[in-house]
Amino acid sequence: MEATYKFRFSEDHLLAAMCKYREQIWWRRPFTKHRWSLAALAAIGLACCIYFGSVIGSGAFGGVIGATVLGWPIDAWIIRRRFRKSPYHDDEVSITLSNEGFRAIGKTTNLEVQWSTYTKAWRFRDGLLLFQGPHLFNWLPDETATEQSMVGVAEELVKAHVPDYRSA
Repeated sequence: MEATYKFRFSEDHLLAAMCKYREQIWWRRPFTKHRWSLAALAAIGLACCIYFGSVIGSGAFGGVIGATVLGWPIDAWIIRRRFRKSPYHDDEVSITLSNEGFRAIGKTTNLEVQWSTYTKAWRFRDGLLLFQGPHLFNWLPDETATEQSMVGVAEELVKAHVPDYRSA
């Protein structure tokens, strides 16, 4: 039983993986889902602080608005900029999941990882996020499976071999 995924390890793929990684962090979910509501509340707070002449309050609410609205675009810019220097940038990668484990092959990659290395897996509506510890992960989008039936096979393999499997 094998499932194969093929994709180009591009900046967009990395940003999608980072978004999925951040979605599974419990304390970040409210901030990502309700970002504009938080920015609107902070704008009201900023207006009140300006009206009453509170410089410290204005600075605090302005900082919250800036972090809420500009945080992700700046973060994405930094991620893209750093990844352009990576030897894995734009590598064509083929990932195969089997009963033996995880195998990745690309121009600069030849990697085999046993299932015991994976500590956690999250199933999203559009792919699988596999963890090798708290901050090292692999994102496998469903659209990159070589056949659509392989998505179910990959899910069965991950459920069978990864101890902490969750659905988002």
